[in-house]
Amino acid sequence: MAPQLTRVGDLKVVVERPAQASTKPPVLMIHGFNGGAWFWEPYQTLFARHGYETHALNLRGHHGSRPVEDIGSVSLSEYVGDALDVARTLTRPIIIGHSMGGLIAQKTAETGAGCALVLISSAPPRWIPIASWRLVRKQVKYLRQLLRSEPIMPTRRDADDLMFNRTPLPDREAQFARLVPESGHAGLQLSLGTLGVNESQVTVPTLVLVGLDDQFVVPRVARAVARKYGATLKEYPSFAHHIITEPGWEKPCTDVIQWLDQVARA
Repeated sequence: MAPQLTRVGDLKVVVERPAQASTKPPVLMIHGFNGGAWFWEPYQTLFARHGYETHALNLRGHHGSRPVEDIGSVSLSEYVGDALDVARTLTRPIIIGHSMGGLIAQKTAETGAGCALVLISSAPPRWIPIASWRLVRKQVKYLRQLLRSEPIMPTRRDADDLMFNRTPLPDREAQFARLVPESGHAGLQLSLGTLGVNESQVTVPTLVLVGLDDQFVVPRVARAVARKYGATLKEYPSFAHHIITEPGWEKPCTDVIQWLDQVARA
């Protein structure tokens, strides 16, 4: 079935359902920095073919979802609140997050809201440093926005270097055009690692995916996150940070579906 734009209160959620009724758990998908539900378009299509109903959330201030007066000042905790608002409308969903959305997914799972957790190129919680020399060098030019809680929008060059380094050149323009300003406050929280997660409360099966050419959230971070939760770790040599939309995305996506078929229960 074609995806449908629905609402949970004032949050915009893109829902795609399988063609036939299924007993598989619903899936909550949470996007990352500067993104939107559109990040998940390929995954939603393939998940539907395998009998999963997916709900891709637009976080507040993104693509007309839950309007905010100042996107620059939005906190990670507020984004977690958005994810919980949608999760509560579902029956113990599978929770999947990419990049910043991965940390939001961890906090959502910490509440006991889900039945399985998938972290893709995920930002880490407190005590797992995200910083790499490349990332720090790029962040310097955005220091004002980070420190003053102003909106952040990457330059095309920085997006190509950190986010789209494995995305074909013809696709980068279209994807960059769909990015939206992000919260400088949330960016600072991610950079400083201020948001902690109690791993003893994340009791669901967990899968961590990372592209070995990820220049944004480097593989070292994914390995540490996997150790924190005793998670299954899958590494992909020919992928980078936007593993969910890069050429060959079907392989890691299929791996996620096969893993979920084995471990997820409604």
